[in-house]
Amino acid sequence: MLLLVALAALCLATGLFSETPFKIKAFEFTASLVPFRHGETVILIPPLGKLRAATHWGPFMLKITLNRVDLEMLSSTLQEIPDLSAFLLGQFREQALYFSLRLATVTFLSGAALLLLIRAREKRPYPLLLGEALKSGLLTVLLLMLLLGSTLLYPYRISAFSNPRFEGALVAAPWIIELSGQLLDTVNTLTEQFETIAVNLEEISSRMEQLQPAPEKGETRVLHVSDIHNNPATLDLIEKIADSFQIDLIIDTGDLTDYGSNLEVELAARLAALPQPYLFLPGNHDTPQSVDLLRRQGALILDKEPLIVGGLRIAGLPDPSSANATAQIAEDSLLRERSREAAALLEAERPDILALHNPLMAEPFLGKLPLFLCGHTHRASLNFDESSGSIVINAGTSGAAGMRGLLAPQENPYSMVVLYFNPGADGRPRLTCADLITIEHFPDSFSLQRYYNHLPGLPLQEGTPLKEDLEG
Repeated sequence: MLLLVALAALCLATGLFSETPFKIKAFEFTASLVPFRHGETVILIPPLGKLRAATHWGPFMLKITLNRVDLEMLSSTLQEIPDLSAFLLGQFREQALYFSLRLATVTFLSGAALLLLIRAREKRPYPLLLGEALKSGLLTVLLLMLLLGSTLLYPYRISAFSNPRFEGALVAAPWIIELSGQLLDTVNTLTEQFETIAVNLEEISSRMEQLQPAPEKGETRVLHVSDIHNNPATLDLIEKIADSFQIDLIIDTGDLTDYGSNLEVELAARLAALPQPYLFLPGNHDTPQSVDLLRRQGALILDKEPLIVGGLRIAGLPDPSSANATAQIAEDSLLRERSREAAALLEAERPDILALHNPLMAEPFLGKLPLFLCGHTHRASLNFDESSGSIVINAGTSGAAGMRGLLAPQENPYSMVVLYFNPGADGRPRLTCADLITIEHFPDSFSLQRYYNHLPGLPLQEGTPLKEDLEG
């Protein structure tokens, strides 16, 4: 009887109550045992997928889920600890001991509680009942120790992770792991070089101003970025450009992430924390979860209803694919349909800027709205369309296409655009000029091209008067 109760309590404890949270430096994760499975360790990195390794015997599977990575702490950890792998291995051993002790406590309580529950209707003396419960709890712990000790703990073959099995997006993990060391070195190098580049770019911009100054001083300056795709070096570049060019607000036209996970958005938390208001328009690689997390961090999420920031009326049409987690490119017909659905509202509101991710969504509004900001194509361009009187600006990829940029660095330079606005004839802000900034992936060269707006502008229309600026 006691043996059956102990086995049942062991299954109950490991199946329902074994999940335990841990924190090791910058990493937060949970670990749990899954009974009646193959003896392997499964590491889940949502939503990228999982990796498996046959590390031990059955009947327990060890499941580890990575919940969060504190990137600032990770950076300092990498600098403070020369041998990170040895440090983490030692920490995992300590946490494994804590996990075992906690699980032993849970199994003891489960064994004792289950016995008491079964014997509840029997009229037995309390000391006898308590003694049986104690025996049941101890037997459950003994079974746990025997099973764990002979299957999971000894021998635990950590070397099995030298040849793991990947699932989901992590199928690409082997080449990512090979590039990880190169990527870290590259990010550190780029961060140092971007600081010098930002200062030089600002000096070039000042000299251009002397050659052909903007019509009026005191303009509003907007930094347009797009398609960062998880590149951490871009965050430093944006911060330095925003400071050097005295930027008033930042507009991001999407694809901040690759998979739209919360882990990825943590990387970009600094953008929402910048002193300038950060306006975000979701792209096809962004998800409702990542957008919601950005909103909670202080970002202003663009939609059809315009926001008034820095004296500019700014609206946006999110990419239809941002409503789910597929990262698929929407059909052209769907993009145009979403634009037509918003046409009446946007033409009535007449925003100074309409932010889009895919430039195809601008087509129904050409000649009706003055300025469109977009991305998606990873090719920077500034089109001052004389036939329609509208301006379409594509920031390209401010993150050099992220990880993909490592594979084809010559095809994906870093690019972003600085926009200068001054009061127009109708008193509303008008784009006077724009600076296209392009930096090679490994910055042997960079360029700044200034484009002046010589278009006469669209016909004056009655619009909604500007209200008080939103606080970013």
